[in-house]
Amino acid sequence: MSASMAAAASPEHPRYEADENPPLLPSLGYGLQFSLIASATLLVTPVIVANAADRGGSYVTWMVFASLVVVGLSTIIQVRKLGFVGAGAVLPMFTAAFAIPFCITALVDGGPATLATLVILSAIVQIVMSRWLFILRRFVTPTVGGTVMMILSITLASVVFDLLDEATSADPEEASLTALATMVVAAALMLRGSALLRFWGPLVGIVVGCLVAAGLGIFDTGRIAAAGWVGVPAESPGLALDFGVDFWVLVPAFLFLGAIISIQANGAAIAMQRVSWRDNRAVSFRQVQGAVAGAGASNLLAGLAGTVPNAINPAMVSFTQITGVAARRVGYSIGLILILVAFLPKVSAVLSSIPGPVMTGYLIMVTGALFVDGARTVIQNEQSQEKIAVAGVCFWIAASFQFELFTLPDVGRVWGALLKSGITTGGLAAIVMILYLELTNPRRMRFRSQLDVDALPDLNAFITRFAQRRGWDSAMQERLGAVAEETLLTLAPLDLSLGNEDEEKPKDERQLVVLASSEGTTADLEFIGGGAGANLEDQIRQIQEHDSLTAVEEELSLVLLRSYAESVTHQQYADTDIITVRVAPPDTG
Repeated sequence: MSASMAAAASPEHPRYEADENPPLLPSLGYGLQFSLIASATLLVTPVIVANAADRGGSYVTWMVFASLVVVGLSTIIQVRKLGFVGAGAVLPMFTAAFAIPFCITALVDGGPATLATLVILSAIVQIVMSRWLFILRRFVTPTVGGTVMMILSITLASVVFDLLDEATSADPEEASLTALATMVVAAALMLRGSALLRFWGPLVGIVVGCLVAAGLGIFDTGRIAAAGWVGVPAESPGLALDFGVDFWVLVPAFLFLGAIISIQANGAAIAMQRVSWRDNRAVSFRQVQGAVAGAGASNLLAGLAGTVPNAINPAMVSFTQITGVAARRVGYSIGLILILVAFLPKVSAVLSSIPGPVMTGYLIMVTGALFVDGARTVIQNEQSQEKIAVAGVCFWIAASFQFELFTLPDVGRVWGALLKSGITTGGLAAIVMILYLELTNPRRMRFRSQLDVDALPDLNAFITRFAQRRGWDSAMQERLGAVAEETLLTLAPLDLSLGNEDEEKPKDERQLVVLASSEGTTADLEFIGGGAGANLEDQIRQIQEHDSLTAVEEELSLVLLRSYAESVTHQQYADTDIITVRVAPPDTG
């Protein structure tokens, strides 16, 4: 893609949204460009894992082939959307570099069958979390995701240190120079290059690192020479499941891994929506659920194929901003090209023969970027100083256990493995601390009824009790009551159809749950129900943009809600709608 093409795209207003189709040739060109950038770094993870297990060249070949096929297929699933699986957006899958420590341990201690079983287990976690995302919304947050990303940088750093030790043990000067060249070139482009050069930075760094390695004589091209041009691997590990001791020891770590991939998919899907629309819209959490389920399907395929776990490739967000193209046609192109590369052994052999020092230099950049992204996610999305403190404390808890700063007693193999892992110790600490903060918050009051306008008197009585317990005056009570009434009328509008007044109308079977809480003098009302067709957040934004003084009858509740509420958010999940209204006192609103 030329610089002029990149400049023509506006990152705030994409030229092609998901439902639009650019011409076929440009679509293929964009798909080829992204596939080229992704494929070199995509295979770093399976190659490192396979080489660390020292299971021979045939196993490395299989891992490369299987990774390309699975990533290609699951990218198409994300784009195509099969039932509740897939986002219906361009969210290419990618081998998860942060899973390297988990996979090496599983492969070395238990073998391919143990790794396959654990990856399938992590996939089940992701699929379950996608269905329960609305229940887990208080924990699957950007803050939690940022903390986990920071901790993952520690676990990945331990792998980088091991790789560097191995690389420098044979040819210390050559290996160090190669890793340094890779890192310096990639960093220079990512820090000071244009948007296009920053995107290409990792690939250019790897290419330069390979050239340096070749010049120093440490680039082994034997696998490339032996590979054919077209074909499939002659050997495969075969499908086998293992539930031995090694499996049970690693179960907690891979359960965390499944949750981590779900959190990452949650954030990536939201970020992709932000850059894929021309207008400002509320986040579609149904699409987010589909993205998390799509990641689960990808890892189910990875487990069945005996390869490493996958996550959504975050580089697609930058790519969309640069090109201005979010069309699904590009996603199909990426998936098909990656599958095609899998059946070209010569091409995949080039990618899988990247020298260890080059991988080390690349992973140093990944480790640093992972920590920075995690810290930025926490700071930008969290206003609570207590939760920011949780992120910092949990990071150092994870580091102290990951690098064995404590002398631990013999607590058995299972607990010993858990305590030596930064992600399990830091992750558990984060969960415990967040649960503590949630449980020690002022208790939420709960109201439950049928989702029907007949529930309005009971809802008003509940709101009055809530305001009285908080010691608020009558003006605040009236404002809260008005907000509750308008929200209920929006969720369950009055039946204005003409007919026999004596005729009994069928009752709505849907349920309404209202959770009321406070933060200082500000109230938060959370309405959990279903059935709202359009997104209230979008509707209110449209009213604000038009700034009309008059409103048609069906928009009256929205206009009143806009005037009473400090903010309104509407999260639409599968079969569940959650409307959160923040209300400030009248004199400070």
